[in-house]
Amino acid sequence: MKQVLDVMNTELITIEANLTFDNILKIMTEKGTGKLPVIDNGQLVGVVTRDDILVRKETAPLPPVIAFWDLLITLPENKEFKEKLKKLSGYVARDIMSTDYLVVKKSDDLAIVITQIVEQKYNYALVIEDDSIEGIITKTDLINKCFN
Repeated sequence: MKQVLDVMNTELITIEANLTFDNILKIMTEKGTGKLPVIDNGQLVGVVTRDDILVRKETAPLPPVIAFWDLLITLPENKEFKEKLKKLSGYVARDIMSTDYLVVKKSDDLAIVITQIVEQKYNYALVIEDDSIEGIITKTDLINKCFN
């Protein structure tokens, strides 16, 4: 029986709740990660994901930007787009983070966790032990470690 410990990724990058939007994008791009746990006063308070950035409600008129993680293609500019982009760049992690995420323990049965991820439509699970974030399991981690 495999456990979460057997497949979890411990090389996760956390960010502070007051980190600016521009710096969040920079970290995601440079580190090639799409999920950044947010820490405030030493406690996990949320997670900023690529979806939080791309699907942020009312941040930009549609369709302002087509994002391919190594390349951003800006569509024709207009006044509304410029105003929304300026507003978006003022956001910090606390403003855009998700607070709905799956929490698991290192000793949890991996089959049960995979079922939870799929049935509850999560893209990842955070591994928490004694109120401390120990790692993350993404769908990519599962495929790489269970099928290779």
